[in-house]
Formats: sequence, C-alpha cells, structure tokens
Amino acid sequence: MKDMPCEPDSATWGALLGASRIHKNTELGEKAAEMIFRLEPWNAGMYVLLSNLYAASGRWRDVSKMRLKMRDTGVRKMPGYSWVELQNQIHLFSVGDTMHPDSKRIYAFLEELELLMKQEGYVSATKLILHDVDEEEKAHMLKYHSEIGPAGCGLPICVMKNLRVCGDCRTAIKLISKILGRLIIVWDSKRFHHISGSVCTCGDYW
Repeated sequence: MKDMPCEPDSATWGALLGASRIHKNTELGEKAAEMIFRLEPWNAGMYVLLSNLYAASGRWRDVSKMRLKMRDTGVRKMPGYSWVELQNQIHLFSVGDTMHPDSKRIYAFLEELELLMKQEGYVSATKLILHDVDEEEKAHMLKYHSEIGPAGCGLPICVMKNLRVCGDCRTAIKLISKILGRLIIVWDSKRFHHISGSVCTCGDYW
C-alpha cells in the first residue's frame, strides 16, 4: 500500500481491516480503521468490522466503546433481513422473527430440521457469534438467523438477503438442501449461492 501510485481509498483500507480480523492482527486493524474513519466516518460496516475484531480477541470493553462511538456519531448498523416470494406473495424475515403469521409452524419445522442436520454431523459455528454470552446462547442466536426461516419453504426456493450470508447459515442451508432434496438459491449482498445436494456453486468461498 505504501508503494501504490495513488493514495489508498477506504475500500483498500477496508480490505486490510477485514484481513486483520481474519488473521486476528488487532494492531494493524486499528491502524486501518483509523484511516477509514478519517475518510468515511459514516461507514457503519467498518465500525462493525473493528468491533468484531475486538470481540474475536476477547476485548469486550473495546467492543462497548465502539458501540458507544457509533451511537455518539449517529452511525447505525443496517439490520439483516431475508425475503422470499411464494405464490406471488413476499414473505419477510428478520433474526428471531415472530411477526410472520406462520412463525410457530415455521420454527417447529426448523426444530425438526435441526435434529436431522445434527444426524448429518452439523455443529453450529458459535465462534461466529461475537457477543459476550455462553455457548448455548450463541447456538440459539445462530439458529434463528433471518435466512434460515425461508429455507424450509417451497420447492425450489430463492432466498434474498440484504447483507452477506454468514458461514454457519451457508453450512446449515447446504445440509437443508441435502436433507430435503431441494435446490436453494441464496442471493446475498455479494453473490448468488446455488445450493443443491449440499454443494454450493461458490465453491465454499464466500
């Protein structure tokens, strides 16, 4: 980056911050975030990335500071939503959503699916939940991500999501596709995932 013929922009610093989180290099991540906040102080995604880096390192006090900073600067994280069209009707889901008129039936079906998924070897990726809660609560939070609700409907089905699909949800949907013998297409903020028989066209790169 120092040898670039032009000044690195926020996307470049954001890539470095993302890599810092993957490699748990907090010091480098903080430097990248500092540059991003100078260029784009309103970029909620970068606040979340740095907060996740702190959480992955167990620095919960710094996580709280980032949330306070977001509140004080008026920056808000976009909530995750998923939606699906069935019989010419749009169904919207959010995490732990109970507003859908068929939510009880949907979640009962998901409980059955979870048992079948565990028989296939599914273990929830609780390391992806970056909150200071116990493992049981983390597993519960993953189970009710917004894209899981629509995945048990229709044949085949296309689920649209406004944010990136997390790794645990992608793994879960692959197993759901295998168990139900169903093509599931997930369209998130980055790409289409065509999932059939536990194989995803992203090649497990997301």
